[in-house]
Amino acid sequence: MLKTLVVYSGKYGTTEEVAKTISLITGPARYCSVENFKEEYRDFEFVVLGAPVYKEKLDKPLIEFVNENCEWLKQKSVAAFCTCLDTDGGLRELNNLSREFQVDFLTLKALGGRLILEDLDSNDQVSIEEFLELVKLPHEDMDFYNTEEVIKFSMKLKGMKEELLEKLEHKKLVSTVDEFISSHNTCTLATCHAGIVRSTPIEYSFLENHIYLLSEGGEKFSNLLLNNNVSVSIYDSFNGMNSLAGMQITGKASILNETSDEYEKIIKHKGLNMEALNKLPVLLNLIRIDINKIEFLYSKFKEMDADPKQILNY
Repeated sequence: MLKTLVVYSGKYGTTEEVAKTISLITGPARYCSVENFKEEYRDFEFVVLGAPVYKEKLDKPLIEFVNENCEWLKQKSVAAFCTCLDTDGGLRELNNLSREFQVDFLTLKALGGRLILEDLDSNDQVSIEEFLELVKLPHEDMDFYNTEEVIKFSMKLKGMKEELLEKLEHKKLVSTVDEFISSHNTCTLATCHAGIVRSTPIEYSFLENHIYLLSEGGEKFSNLLLNNNVSVSIYDSFNGMNSLAGMQITGKASILNETSDEYEKIIKHKGLNMEALNKLPVLLNLIRIDINKIEFLYSKFKEMDADPKQILNY
């Protein structure tokens, strides 16, 4: 699997906070300061650089890091971000970095930063007071950090990283996915609404690219009726890193009418009898999952000269 390395500079923690968030979302990953960069980190395939902007200039230690590692970075897939009070100016600084060292970044992002005056060391306090006076800004704390914006950017990076995966031929991927789903019969259905999360182990059937679940009812339906976005997990037991086999499925759920032709079709597919079902004291509810995306981590893909993680969009 492709590994993400997030290298950052900065004194006061905001840029490190972004770096940590990116590493969490784009994992497998590691984040480190420019001072703690190690030679073995050169093996990472996807690199993200980050720095704050001080007095309208990108933090010098990151610039020095790019200068020292320019040729190595040009061989990698690289993105960059900065934290700043002026995002337009921050983006200009990132573009200047790209032009100066001729590094072709996949994406550049200026994120809102923080200025907490009491946290500054004595030298920075003098400098920032002079700077605020120069640009006619008030001498007060400023906080433009936006967690949702950082997460959105991290998800964008995750998508870019996934595009770099060594892909399996499409037909082969589809057949391998179908074989894996069809060879299992139990999944975990995750539903959510308004902070209420439900995770349900449940038996399923797979037919014509849909997952069908029979249920007598329960709390999961309180979520499904208000939010039809679901996630389904199907997996083997863990037996070591060389035999990973599990998939995450995202899709939309529908509750089928028990008088519909599709309901009867699935009941027959499962080897059940409609007349017998109609005599039961309770209803059996049928959920259909329309699959949008499958993320499949499967060690055997390596034997097919592909990345062990493959993504199938429907």
